[in-house]
Amino acid sequence: MLRFRTEYDARPADMPLDPKKPVALVGSCFTDSIGERMRFCGWEAFSNACGTLYNPASIANILELTSGYDSIAVGSEIENSIVKNGHYHCSWLMDSKASGVTFQDTASNIFGRLNELRSQIISAQALIVTFGTAWIYELAERPGYVVSNCHKFPAGMFTRRRLSIEEISERWKRTLSAVRALNPGLRIIFTVSPIRHLKDGFEGNARSKATLLLACERICAENPETEYFPSYEILNDDLRDYRFYADDLVHPSQQGVEYIWEKFSDRYVTKEGRRILAEGEKLSRAAAHRPIRK
Repeated sequence: MLRFRTEYDARPADMPLDPKKPVALVGSCFTDSIGERMRFCGWEAFSNACGTLYNPASIANILELTSGYDSIAVGSEIENSIVKNGHYHCSWLMDSKASGVTFQDTASNIFGRLNELRSQIISAQALIVTFGTAWIYELAERPGYVVSNCHKFPAGMFTRRRLSIEEISERWKRTLSAVRALNPGLRIIFTVSPIRHLKDGFEGNARSKATLLLACERICAENPETEYFPSYEILNDDLRDYRFYADDLVHPSQQGVEYIWEKFSDRYVTKEGRRILAEGEKLSRAAAHRPIRK
């Protein structure tokens, strides 16, 4: 029989996830797509409580703040992150959804989001972390200070560079220790977003993704409580077709997301668990159906 593509073999994980127990997801916008798909099946999945975060340094920073026991230090970090932007105040830590009209509004929003993520991690059986890009923006006047979002401030305020594999893996040793202090039994699953960052150019995007893939390999090799799921590879090496991208040719299409979700559930969910999810999906579809009255 002729074969026209190489398909990812989703071998069952040694320890499956229980669809009756919650999971938390943080990272790029691909996180939202998978989280939404999980919730549609009735799985309690919390995604991006602190907004969309693209690079490993920003994700690590938020998780460390979430896990911080020193409320004074966390409060100081939040206050130092807030800047006035037109009629609003925004934070270098989070996206614009955390912005408020006043300084205090914004600080309160950030505290609320951090506490929400903290509660989610404490109750979760697993944390799924999605890296989107290795490129970071640092404040020019505060060297080494990585921003999660530039909030449309002038480009001259930032310096741009790519994180190294060593920087990412070393930083995440500290981050994983902080997260597991909150929830010692937490499973942590890393993945790399298949979404293309073409503003970096083909070369910049490819090198960025390569950096993230090798960083994930190192993190998982050095931290036995972590594992890796190949979202990026499934879209690029299994599907390998623009049919599975949305009209912008950057994000995966709904069909592409569905395929990755199927591979994820094949790997991490038992046959009985998939039956439970199928029942949940059936209920969601029935609830969404609106019969036409004659």
